[in-house]
Amino acid sequence: MKKNPKLIVMLITFLSLSIFTSNLWAKETLHYSSSAQVYSAFGETVLRAFTEETGIEIDLYICSSDAAVNRMMNGFDDVASSVKRLSHTSIDYGYTEIIFARAPMVVITNVSSEIDDLTTDNLREIFSGSITNWKEVGGPDKDIIIVIPSDNTGAFKNFSMLALKRLDIKYDYMTFRSSSVVDLVRYIPWSISFISKGINTQDKAIKTIRIDGATPEDNNYPFYQDFSFITKGKPKGATKKLIDFFLSEKANQYFENSGIQRFKK
Repeated sequence: MKKNPKLIVMLITFLSLSIFTSNLWAKETLHYSSSAQVYSAFGETVLRAFTEETGIEIDLYICSSDAAVNRMMNGFDDVASSVKRLSHTSIDYGYTEIIFARAPMVVITNVSSEIDDLTTDNLREIFSGSITNWKEVGGPDKDIIIVIPSDNTGAFKNFSMLALKRLDIKYDYMTFRSSSVVDLVRYIPWSISFISKGINTQDKAIKTIRIDGATPEDNNYPFYQDFSFITKGKPKGATKKLIDFFLSEKANQYFENSGIQRFKK
């Protein structure tokens, strides 16, 4: 059987065009691991706006700050966002931290607590187990129910360091994701927890507590955590475009909607 050279040429041409067309229409994808707090603060709206402007698709994985950074360091993702600061060791190994926002860490309770203000000492005693009843801080004669995020989340580690000065936290319920504490506080009477400002706590069953008389909007509010992007080396390509988008004037509305301020050196 003789081979048809014209047919072979046509097949090669067809395959070449198919590969070229496939590459032409393939969309660029950015693999991104996000801290649950960062994602909940800004939501998918900002990522959708980024894709609409750049055409770059986002392959998103939501997890704790530690898990997000570990995924990026192990090559699963191009960029991570975190509420936990990068260690000096990681910086020495060539990883880059870009802080883009500073968010108050708010204390929330179920409205049944009847408490509007706590001191930093009250807070430390409540979460360390020294104060166990709301009546000890001017509330009803009810046991305080402690709700915390998982101890591998940035929220837990930051709150432990800032508010408890490394004292052990005593708790009744622990959630897998930091942002999930809001749901438990909403439904459990006399409960209390902590979370980054920007997470949706707008619910009639939840109140935000003043600390030493200061609200999270006040300059003298005591507890803050930084939102950062973490990359291997200097950001480039699609990763740089994402970070630049968050730092651009176009992203202002998303910061305003979340109530989180841009980071200022």
